[in-house]
Amino acid sequence: MPLGTPGDPTASLWRITAQSRDSAGDYPVTFNVDATTDNPDAPAVPDIVQKFVDMIETSADFRFVSASRTYSQAQPITPTG
Repeated sequence: MPLGTPGDPTASLWRITAQSRDSAGDYPVTFNVDATTDNPDAPAVPDIVQKFVDMIETSADFRFVSASRTYSQAQPITPTG
């Protein structure tokens, strides 16, 4: 049962989390942002998401917490016969 080469990532989900530096009572306000487009696997998307992450990181009002990309990937299996 040979495994083929993994295919390109598909159905990417881009998620960015940030928090306000100001507090609402005792706690900051948390933002969970999903970056969406008609084709989340388009080659330009990673650079655009990176720009957004960098913008948050340099903000005086918000603190970058995390960013992630999750996706599915298919790997064909062929018969050995």
